[in-house]
Amino acid sequence: MDSEPLFPPEIEREIFETTALVHSGTIFALLRVARRVLIWIEPLLYRVIRVGHENSSMVRALVDALASKPPEFVHHAVRHLGLDSIYSPCTASEGRQLLALCKGLVNFGSTNGFTDPLLLPLLAEMHVQRLALNLVDLFGATPIDLAHPLFRSVTHFDIFGFDGIVEVLPDVPLLPALTHLCVNSHISRQMLLNVLVDCPRLRLLLVQWHSQERDSYDLARAHHEYDARFVIGLYGDYWAEWEAGARGLPDQWTQGDDFIARKRNGEIEATRYWLE
Repeated sequence: MDSEPLFPPEIEREIFETTALVHSGTIFALLRVARRVLIWIEPLLYRVIRVGHENSSMVRALVDALASKPPEFVHHAVRHLGLDSIYSPCTASEGRQLLALCKGLVNFGSTNGFTDPLLLPLLAEMHVQRLALNLVDLFGATPIDLAHPLFRSVTHFDIFGFDGIVEVLPDVPLLPALTHLCVNSHISRQMLLNVLVDCPRLRLLLVQWHSQERDSYDLARAHHEYDARFVIGLYGDYWAEWEAGARGLPDQWTQGDDFIARKRNGEIEATRYWLE
């Protein structure tokens, strides 16, 4: 039986939704409070989906659950999808089925085991703003095409791997909405600086080194006054950070933006370009 509301519905809804968003672990308990709360909160249960080794066995159940919902529900509910484990029992086919259901995505990330040319038409139907994947795996045997419709709304692009990136860097200005770009540490610094010259609307070009490359990263930090938008940093658990960003917490993008703002405000010396 539905419990009687204590506050006006709009205030009560805001309280429950804020609680669910800030403390996602409470969602299952909140779903049992009252039917009206279930209607408000259930979409938030699916707002961020990260498929990793620990929960990949649930993907089939997740696909079935979403397939049973009205398309409008899924469209508005699932906003962030990360397929993060190449060792996952979840198959590439199941990953594609999940992606095909989530037509309202704004954020999609995928490791090599889930990335192939079959994703191209699925992504082209969406308006993804944040994208993280390997371009060579995505396009397969066909040439990488940054003019492909899937890129038309991408603002934040994290390109995994090294193969094929150097060849397409001159095409980065073709991405009409791009403001943030992240690449790995094995690309020529001068090539990256050329990208910044050719793409003035780019706000951040982040070069990420894995924490296991700490020694090389330290050697790369000689003082030099580069373009303020050029930043290098370390990462540890990439997908944990991806999920944090999807949930509105600090991530690589917000840290990079904050670093650049502090540098331009004179809080950081002009010759520093590395994140701690």
